[in-house]
Amino acid sequence: MENSTKEVFRSCFWWAFFIGVITMLIRPFISIRQTIRDTAITFLVSMLSGLLAEYLNIPEAVKYGLSGVCGLFAVRLYIIGENLLCQTARNPVGWFKRILGKKDD
Repeated sequence: MENSTKEVFRSCFWWAFFIGVITMLIRPFISIRQTIRDTAITFLVSMLSGLLAEYLNIPEAVKYGLSGVCGLFAVRLYIIGENLLCQTARNPVGWFKRILGKKDD
């Protein structure tokens, strides 16, 4: 890899690591399993969005900000998706009827 590519990867890695640590500090009283899950989600999404932001012609601070926000927002989206799938698993037919607006017979 080129030196500039390594530099970009290294900076995105450390920023994503920092955002992952912030995630652990924001929610200190959850289980270890959830903490590791949230940190992993935050790290991966922050890292990927930081690497994708390198293609944009915007200042570095904005790139880091977007990367951090995407990482922290990804945890919330994961929790919403998980709850939605749990509700669907409990009563799939009723859930689809409710979404489509049909009344139960």
